[in-house]
This record gives sequence, C-alpha cells and structure tokens, in this order.
Amino acid sequence: MTNQRHTKTVFKTTFTTAALSSALLTLFGCAASHDTNTSADTHANIKLAHSESQLVKAENQDIALPLTKLKNGLGLTLHYQTHADHSNTKSAYKDTHANNTSKDARANNKHKVYDDTRAININVNEHKGISLSNSEGKKHFIAGHYTLASAEVVESNSKQWVSLVVFNNNTQYIEVYRINAASLEVDQPQTQLTKGSDAICATTSSAGELHIVNIDATGTLNQYEFHNGRFLSLRDFAIGPGIKSCAINANTETLYLADEIAGVWQLDTDIESELAKTLIFHDQDVAIEGIATLSSTAVDGVDIAAWVSPDASGAWLKAPCLTQFVSLMNTANESNSADRQLKATNKSTFIQPEFIHLSLSEESTHISLVVDDDESGDVFSAKLPSKLSAALLHRQCGTDFKATSPKENHMEKAYTNNSASQHATPTIKVKPDVETDPVENHGDAADDPAIWVNSHSASQSRIIGTDKKAALNSYDLAGKLVQSLPVGRVNNVDVGYKVSVAETKAQQSDTPLIDIAVASNRSNNSLSVFEIDKRGHMTQLGHISTTLNDIYGMCLFVSGGIAHVFANDTSGRFERYSVSISPDKAVDGHLTQSFSLPSQPEGCVVDTKTSTAYLGEEGAGIWALDIATNSNQPQFIAEIEAPVEADVEGLALFNVDAQTYLIASSQGNNSYAIYHVHNENPEVLELMGLVQITADKATQIDGVSETDGLDVTNANLGGRFTEGLWVVQDGRNVMPSETQNFKLVAGASLKDAIRKLASAKRERHSHM
Repeated sequence: MTNQRHTKTVFKTTFTTAALSSALLTLFGCAASHDTNTSADTHANIKLAHSESQLVKAENQDIALPLTKLKNGLGLTLHYQTHADHSNTKSAYKDTHANNTSKDARANNKHKVYDDTRAININVNEHKGISLSNSEGKKHFIAGHYTLASAEVVESNSKQWVSLVVFNNNTQYIEVYRINAASLEVDQPQTQLTKGSDAICATTSSAGELHIVNIDATGTLNQYEFHNGRFLSLRDFAIGPGIKSCAINANTETLYLADEIAGVWQLDTDIESELAKTLIFHDQDVAIEGIATLSSTAVDGVDIAAWVSPDASGAWLKAPCLTQFVSLMNTANESNSADRQLKATNKSTFIQPEFIHLSLSEESTHISLVVDDDESGDVFSAKLPSKLSAALLHRQCGTDFKATSPKENHMEKAYTNNSASQHATPTIKVKPDVETDPVENHGDAADDPAIWVNSHSASQSRIIGTDKKAALNSYDLAGKLVQSLPVGRVNNVDVGYKVSVAETKAQQSDTPLIDIAVASNRSNNSLSVFEIDKRGHMTQLGHISTTLNDIYGMCLFVSGGIAHVFANDTSGRFERYSVSISPDKAVDGHLTQSFSLPSQPEGCVVDTKTSTAYLGEEGAGIWALDIATNSNQPQFIAEIEAPVEADVEGLALFNVDAQTYLIASSQGNNSYAIYHVHNENPEVLELMGLVQITADKATQIDGVSETDGLDVTNANLGGRFTEGLWVVQDGRNVMPSETQNFKLVAGASLKDAIRKLASAKRERHSHM
C-alpha cells in the first residue's frame, strides 16, 4: 500500500453489536456493584473498570488504545520446557511479543508455570531473513526473503520443537522447518511448490495436525495438511481476487480471509464441507488487508479474530457474541497526557495498519495485538482493556456458555456413561478402503452406484456407476475404470440376476438366463437396459420408453425370471414396468402400475423376502410399498427429523447378525441413517444412529460428503471385502480436489459400525 492512500483522522464504527453493549454494560455494572464495600486498592480497580466501561458504553464510541513501538520490528516469543514430561502441557504453546514480555515462563491448561521453562525469540525481516535465539544463548539465522505463515512450539512424544512455516518469495515454495527448541538446530525444510502466494497462513491443531492455506497468484485457494513429514493436498478451489491475508482457527475449523474488495470472509476448513463462504464484515469505505486469529490452543474452544485496514487507524475484534472496533493511537513520541491532547488532531497520531497479530498473556487473561504502520514501516503493540479481553475470551452473551468445539467427535462420546450420552443418537465413523477413478465430467456428475456380484469369480465383481452428464461406467474392486459407455445422461442404475431372455419360456429349465443393468436415462426419458456377461462386460440391449416427464431415480427386482423396474420423475410420479427380453435380445417394457409421492423422490430399494419396496422422498422421508400386487399404495413410514437431515436419496439393505438394516443417505450432514427393519413388520423402521465415512490420510483417500446414491451387498467378494461391500457416491472428491467419484467401504467395517449402534441402542433402553 502506498502513502497516497488517504488516512482518515476520525473513524467511527456502527458495527458494534447490541450484544456487546449489553454484555459489557452488564459485566461492568456487576463488577461495580459487587465491589462497593472494598478496600481503597480495590476501589482504584473499580475506577479503572468504570473508566474502561465508559469507552464502550455506546455503540458509536470507540475504545482508544495507546501503542508501544517495538524497537526490533516484528518479534515473537515462544516458550518451551527443557524436560517435556509434564502431563498437562499443551501441544502448541502461547506466544507473546519479544519486545513486550519480561517473564520467561509458560502457562499450561491450568496456568501452571514450570521452573524449566525457556524462551525462543523470533524476529522476522521480510527482506533479510529470520533470526532465532533462545534463553540458553543459542542463535540461528535463516537468510532469505520470507513471508511468515506461522511459528509455534509443538510437542509430541515428550519432544518439543519449533514448527516454522514460511513462504520463500525467491523460490515460490512453501517451506516447513522443524527446529530443535534447545539447540536451535534446523532440519532440512520440507517444501511445496506453488504458483505464488497472495496470502498464506498456518496453524497446528490441539491434535498436532499442521494445517496450511495458500492463496496463489491465480486466485486459487490451496489447502494442505503436513502429514507424516510431507505435504498432503486436501483441496483447492477458486477463491477470486482481492485476498490479502488469511488466518486459521484449527480447532473450530474456521478460515478467515481478508478481502480488500469485499471485506472479511469466513469459511469452513473441513474438507468435506460445502464450498461456501460467508461475508461477516463489509464497509465500502475500508479495504481490509490484515487478519489474525487467537490460537485455539491457547484457550480451548475460543474463536477470536481481528482485522485491520490502512484506511482506519484501528482494529476490529470479533468473537461469536460480539464485534468491537478499537482505535489505535501512536503515542510513542509523546511524553505526557497534555502532549497527547494537543496532538489529538495531528495526523501523525494515526497509523495505517496492514498487518495484525494476536496473542494471549501467560495467565490467559489478557489479549494483546501487534500491528504495523504502512507509512512509517514501524511495528507497534497494544494491550486490550481487561474487561474487553474477558468479554472476548468468555463469550459473554448474557447466557451460560460451555466451551466446546462445534466439530466435537460424537462417536467418542457415544459410549461414555454420563446421562447426556445415554440419550444421544450416536454417530460412528468408518474409513474408506478404496476409491474409484474420478468421472470424466466436472461438477455434479457422479450419482448412483450398483454392485454386480460375479457368480463365476467374486473377485472380478464390478461397481457400475453413473456419470449423469454422459456415460455409464464400470470399475473393478480396486477402483479402476474398466468400461465407459457414452449412452447419455443416465442418473440411477440397478442390477438384476438370472433374468429370462424369453418371457414365454420363463418356467422352462432350458431358458437362457442373463444378468442385466438398468439405468434411468434423462436424455430420452427412458430405461436403458444392458446385458452383463460373466466377465462383467456390459452391452447395451436397448431402451424402454416411459411416460415420465423427467425421469430421475429407479430400482429393480427380479421375480420368476422377470425384471420389474420402479422408475420415478422429479414431480414425484412413479411407474412400474415389467421387462421382457426376446430371444434376439430386444427389450420391451410393460407399464403395470402408477402412483405418486407428494414431492421429488429418487432412491429406492426392494426387499424381495418381505415383498416391500422402500421409496425415498428427498425432502420428507421414507415410504413403504407392498409389491405383492400392482394395486397397493405406498405408506409414509419414516419422517426426516434430527439427527437425519435432508436430502434422503440413496437407499440400500444390509444384513447383520440375522437382522436387516436400511441404509439411507442423510445428505445434509454428510452421514448415513441406519434403520432397523422389523422383518415381521417391514413397514416399521427404528433409527439406530448415523454412520459417517471419514478420510484415511494414511492411504490418502478422503471422506465422503453429500452422497446421492449408494449400494451394499453381503456377498463375499474376497480380499478385504469377504464380509461384503458398501459403495457410496462422493459429492466432493478432495485430497486432492478432483471430479466426483465413488468410495468403497469393507462390509466388515459397516457391520462393526452397525453393531456399535445396536449396542448403544440397547444401553440407552436399559437406562429408560
């Protein structure tokens, strides 16, 4: 930013929320009334608190913070221990400012200070390099032109080191350094080539995972995890121009972006989350350039962000309950308050910040910030008023608050013995074993899979999947594409076994029997029929025309050698066809039944043992249909309600320990609802809980989100799939970002998850 940018001498904000005013006024009022009968020293503290409250009692009145100039520029102090064997220490420690700290100590969760605590000082000069020194007299210098992304002390297996993440402006590489805390010996950095960097940030979560985000010169956001000593590309997507800086809160899985055009954006860093950004701040008069977060490892569950603009001599501070602007005044060259008052209108009092850094005091009670001044090049620090720090740290919204991460692991809590867990619906997490090659077309393309079990050689079974923009594909059990038929916009697919070639000879022992696949084809509102030979090779036999206006989902079952297909359109209408195959392999369909659901359906599955079809109405729930005759009407049996979230699309049946379970995609929360089917009354479904498919970083297979279609089999397919196979469509194929695909989960994993849900259900019932 050049000096031609006009600096506003007065900047007032109306962005402060009513929640801030009420919360702080209540806080200050309670503090004053509580200490009415106190000592003189305490009265002095009340006066200070009252003075601070006067600064924030009105929405249009700023808090003004005096700045202290840091002589050595940007400097951070990290703390470590010479013997890291304290059980309550954190994995990443607080940092303070090297020019603004005097104590050589560190606080852990319970704010204990240990005698063997040492300090590491880090000074960053973008044009010269990075200087490190510690309280044991060791020094190290890394020469070069660097942009600092993060510097943290990390502990693992009773060892501590400095994790330093920088962008090398000379080579265009992101570099991750591991530095011995005591000796300052530096390992060879691990690097990742980029297309430049407009903004870079990094942080280590409390679980020890190093997350890195880089917005490159093409306007692409690249998200990495540093896993097992190397870069693991999680996802990348276009974020657009104008991003000047970023900041990550790893424990709340939140990314903040400073956009000089729009303002401040907030995104979810969970790689399975929807690619959506929320604008949390905008002011057409200011261009936001610097942004920071308070390390989530400093205080568990706290989500505090701050941002600055060279158009405003101040900083915005945001916690979930409040947003507050504080003015920043450069009083470094003024000797007394009288001088400050005389110079209150002097432009030199104001600064033009482009950078901000937040830190927490060793006692975890006060927040401090560091900002730069683009005009002078100086760096300053300031300490927030104690009451504002408390309001930010403790989320004082007028209600009781318990600090928890919004991304807490429900699976781990499902088996605790507290009363809350006894009545909660558990979520079990499983990992994928295989993923298929991505589909050719971009966007929402992959949709529905079907498993074809090879009766001649189970290990040669196939996954048949739709690329609904162009083709029907098949994959082997290793996920490799083996066939792609460009037959049009096929949406859903299902398979049938031992289908009679000639309907008139269905009861004769010499009637040829074949396996088929049928797909709903939106290119011509038809049902496309394919023969599957013993190798798994598909050959198209023809199309069955329907009277549907916009064919969508389908499923089939085989009875007496005849394939029966249920097809639906987007209006909710269902049609049932019986399929005939002539001796010359020509196909035809006979419409035998029609009915409608109130809104758009898609997934369906048929249980031939109970003669029941289950139909998914995407935004409402699940219907059951007795298929014994063509005259029965569906009945609504399971409403979408928490924890299940719309859309319900894919449906499949799976047997575990002689019990039948219906699996339904709960698309809204990237999960799968598991319903127990009562065989004696198949129209009764009992929700057991949810299953989620999460990433296996060791094999670099991502988790699953926004599933459309799914299929499952109990058949022994050999290898890792001896207890069956579960296949799901993945709406966001990341790690790295690619077009959509399908994920394969071993039947053993799914069985184990369902058994845990059943066990948790029995335990909950025993406490009722």
